[in-house]
Amino acid sequence: MVKRKTFVAREDLMRRMSEVAKRRGYSLFDLVNEVFELAVEAEDAGFSLRRAVEERGVLKKAVEAGFILGLESLWYDLAELACEKAKRKALKSWFEAGVWLAKRYVAGDFEGSFEAFRRDFEAFTWNVPEFSVEKAGDEVSVRVMSPRFSESYTLLFVAFLEGALEAFGCKIVEKEVARGTIRLKAVRGGS
Repeated sequence: MVKRKTFVAREDLMRRMSEVAKRRGYSLFDLVNEVFELAVEAEDAGFSLRRAVEERGVLKKAVEAGFILGLESLWYDLAELACEKAKRKALKSWFEAGVWLAKRYVAGDFEGSFEAFRRDFEAFTWNVPEFSVEKAGDEVSVRVMSPRFSESYTLLFVAFLEGALEAFGCKIVEKEVARGTIRLKAVRGGS
């Protein structure tokens, strides 16, 4: 015999849970217990249920933006091949990909669309130990550091970032690039 325990929850949440249970064909009892089980499993695995939901959201946004998961080492090998065989074309493709991705965010509200792009792109680059985009007034600074980046991948990634910044109406005014290290400074409206 399973013992039951009464608990208290916010009315608005219980109403939403009831709606979810009904849509799924569950009883509220079954849905609440499933949620509790998942929360305990997440905690046992060393992360919170909130973190799992947030990370799933990042993956969903990445897929919607056209990203795919792939082996990191394979990307670096492909970057080397692309730069060996057709460097100019590869740089152009990565630049255009940066423009395309940023244009998904560009809207009338620069502040809001740029912030959404920055937040999502920082989340999408989880494999990069140090990636930051900072905006102060009309100036944007980008800093990337990854000891795993090959020289070719670094160059292609810079082209991608330049394309994205251009799509936001920014002009690069300072650029420092070395294998695995990228520092860009851009000004909105270009001066």
